[in-house]
Amino acid sequence: MGAIPGWLPILAERINWGCSTSPWFVDLADESKIIKRGRRVMLDLWPYIKDLPVNISAVRQAVPESMTAATKLLSRLADDERTYQRLFTQQFVLAERLTMEEAESEPTHERTQKLCQTMAEMCQRRDFVDGCHAIVAAELVATIYGRTSIPHYERYFEKHSDEYTQQEIDDGLEWLRLHAKTHTRHAIWMTKMLRDIGSDFGNEIPEGALAILNCFLRVWECPAEPNVSQFVKTLQH
Repeated sequence: MGAIPGWLPILAERINWGCSTSPWFVDLADESKIIKRGRRVMLDLWPYIKDLPVNISAVRQAVPESMTAATKLLSRLADDERTYQRLFTQQFVLAERLTMEEAESEPTHERTQKLCQTMAEMCQRRDFVDGCHAIVAAELVATIYGRTSIPHYERYFEKHSDEYTQQEIDDGLEWLRLHAKTHTRHAIWMTKMLRDIGSDFGNEIPEGALAILNCFLRVWECPAEPNVSQFVKTLQH
């Protein structure tokens, strides 16, 4: 697969830290709060998810034709058929049977607005390199979020299977299960894309990735982070 940039494991460690300190994930571990928190998660993330295909498509159009790995990865993630988006909205039925009308009419929280604005800035108005880095961060967030949250949801719905049909449960958990999986082909394309754009192999997270990370940590309502050197030390031990 080739070497990965040195900042990528640090980015992953910081996302994991966010999951461990966010009240979102504390609530997901509490059976009495998981459904209400799940509904809030859907409402907070839907504006971002709705805009994501347009943002990724903008980067795909901007990358040079010679970057074949980037084109392959971005074409898969751009979700032209809105498959991933449909899987995301399938979760609504498990979130107190949230409707699309309710999701669309919900005022967007300022933290989510900042995330949406930053993603659009990096993908549509910056150099394609910033867009690629932003997308890498967003994909890593989705993977770690899925892996962190899916065990809580699966335990809950196994205990409360009489309240939903099995089809509703399977459909509702499909987005999380998909993102929690290891997608080897995607990882290979991503590594090649980062090499092609000349990503630094040091510890400094690129601007595009850092901006998206910081937005997600705010959306997750995380406390102030430790110094980045502590994340480096964690990876060294």
